[in-house]
Amino acid sequence: MDVLVKAMAQDEPILVVALIDTETVEKARAMHDTFPTATAALGRTMSAALLLSSLLKEGQKVIVQVAGDGPLQGVVAEADWQCRVRSYIKRPHIHLGLKDGKLDVGRAIGKGFFNVIKDLGLRDYYKGSVPLQTGEIATDLAYYLNQSEQIPAAVSLGVYVETDNAAKASGGFMIHSLPGSSEEIIDYLENRLPGVRQVSAMIREGLGPEQIIHEALGLPFKILEEREVQYYCHCTRGRVLDAIASIGKNDIEELIHKGETVQVQCEFCKAEYSVAQGELAALVNDSAAVSAKK
Repeated sequence: MDVLVKAMAQDEPILVVALIDTETVEKARAMHDTFPTATAALGRTMSAALLLSSLLKEGQKVIVQVAGDGPLQGVVAEADWQCRVRSYIKRPHIHLGLKDGKLDVGRAIGKGFFNVIKDLGLRDYYKGSVPLQTGEIATDLAYYLNQSEQIPAAVSLGVYVETDNAAKASGGFMIHSLPGSSEEIIDYLENRLPGVRQVSAMIREGLGPEQIIHEALGLPFKILEEREVQYYCHCTRGRVLDAIASIGKNDIEELIHKGETVQVQCEFCKAEYSVAQGELAALVNDSAAVSAKK
C-alpha cells in the first residue's frame, strides 16, 4: 500500500513528510505508456503534488505544472487533501538515458516554469510560479516553497525505473522549519541533508515512511497522521457534457451538423466517452432554455 506520513520533530518545530507512491506511479506509467525518462518526470511531479497536499485542509486540492522547452514539454499532477492523485504528460515516449547514474529528467524538462495552483475553497484559486532551477523537480519544489510561500524547505524525490520499464521505487520526503526554529537546528539540517541517501534507494531496500523520516531527520519525532495514497480520477460523463457545453451553442451545432458521434478521452485516466447526436442536441436545447430565462 502506498502511504504518506506526516511527522513533527520531538523537541523542535520541524515538520517532516515522507511518501511512498511506487504502486501509484507504476499505475500512471502503465496508463500513460511512458518511457523511462518520462516515467521519472511523471513520478517526481506526482510525488511533488502529494507532498504539497500534506499542507492542505479538508476539501482542498493542488495542481503542479512543470512546463519546459525540453522534449517532454510538460507534466501535470493534481492531488487533493485525501492524497488522491492523477497526472498526465504531454510526450510520454521520451527517454534520454542516464546522467551521473540517474535518469536525465532535467534535460528532458529543459528551461521553463514550476507552477502551483491551489483550490482552497475560495472564489479564486491561488497561483504561484517560479522559474525552473534544474528541471529535476525536487530542487524546483524546494525553490518554489522558499520563494512563493516563504517556507524554508528541503525536498528529495526519486523514481527508480527497472530494465523492464516498470517503476520499482518511487517516493520522497520534505522537511521544513516552522516559526520558532533555532539557528542551531537549521544549521544541523543543512549539514545533515546533503549526506542522506537517495530516497529511491531507501525504498528499494524496503524502508517505510517512518524509517525514511528517521534517516532524513536523525532526531526523535512523533507521527501526526498517515494517509493512504491512490491514483484517482474524478472524470464522469456529466463533467464531459459540461465541458462540451462550455464551448458554446454555435460550436455544438457545428458538431451536430457533421453528424458524427463525438469521442472524448480523459487526459488523466484515458477513459473514453462517446457523446451521441441526441446528447449534443440536448445541450443546445438546454443552452437555449437558459438564454430564454435571462
